[in-house]
Parts: sequence; C-alpha cells; structure tokens
Amino acid sequence: MTTGRDTVARRNILRLVGAGSVAALAGCTSTDGDESDEEPAPEPEAVDVSEEATWRTTALTDVTTGEEYRIEEFDRPVIVHTFATGCAVCQSQHSDFGDFYPNADIEIVDLTIDPNDEPEDLRNYADEEGYDWRFGTATDEVTSALASDFGQEVYSSASSPVILDCGDGSEVYTLEKRVDANHLESILADVCGSADSSAD
Repeated sequence: MTTGRDTVARRNILRLVGAGSVAALAGCTSTDGDESDEEPAPEPEAVDVSEEATWRTTALTDVTTGEEYRIEEFDRPVIVHTFATGCAVCQSQHSDFGDFYPNADIEIVDLTIDPNDEPEDLRNYADEEGYDWRFGTATDEVTSALASDFGQEVYSSASSPVILDCGDGSEVYTLEKRVDANHLESILADVCGSADSSAD
C-alpha cells in the first residue's frame, strides 16, 4: 500500500528527473558563443535605378516638421523604407534605425503606405518613440515608382525592403527587411564608402 510519504518521495524524484532532463536539453541546444547562433548579415542587392526615378525626384513632406524635400537633393546616403504604424515588423525595424541613426551620416525617409495613417498619426508615432528622422506619406505615384524599381514587396509593410540610395546618382541597393543596427553600419561603410559620423 502506498503511503503519503511514498507519494511525496515519488513526486520529488520525478521533479529531479524532470529538472535534469531540462538541464540536459538546455546543454544540448546551447551554443556557448558558437557562431551558428548569429544570423549572417543580409547581403545588399544592387538595383539599376534611373537618376530621374519618380521616387527620387518627387517632392515629399516631412510630417514631423512640415519641410518639403526630394530624395535626389540629399548629399549623403539615404535609406527609404515603406511601412505602416500598425506593423510590428516595421516597429522592430524602426527600433534598429533608432539605434543606428544618431551616429550615422545618413538620411532616413520612412513613408507610410497605409491609407489609414494620417499625418497626425505619423507625428504622434515619431514623437512617442523619439524618432527624429523624416516621416511622410507615400503617394500612389511614389509607391508605384518604388514597386517598379524594387518589386511588389513595397506594397506590403511587413515585407517591404530597406532601400539604400548611396546618393549622387550612384548605386542603389535593397536589403531584406529587419536589418539590425550593426549590419546597417557595416553595409553603409561597405557599399557607400560612408563611415560612422562619430568617428574622428
């Protein structure tokens, strides 16, 4: 006959066995600094783009400042990113931009492709998150031009590419979505020859 003490003892043994199994599994899956746990940096893909591309030459408005600008006017590299304020992947990308932007010699232009995102929504979003780069609305003409050069992915906020224009009519690249700050810094230096602006 099983006593209460026997039942408690069996439970304790099962707990110890279970804990040992979990520890063993954790040991099997741990990489302890193995390089395999790091995602490889995304490879930038060069895209042949006209200097007169509509998305470069169209007047855009920064909703946070009211400033009007054209991407072609910038004298340094530009990241163009289509997004929606309700997109979780976009928010993660913005967080990476936030880590990267303060020390980078670059412009970031975030263009919403969601017709429900009003200018006030964009201003509030940027203010609440502390983002101080350019936010605006992509017109149908600009979105269509981006899709023509970079594919239909620009119409999907969750899968849109990060577009890197090195400026001065030089190379343009696309990067897969969700590029972290370290990768952005190294890619910028590698493909645009630009360095961290905080360097002496």
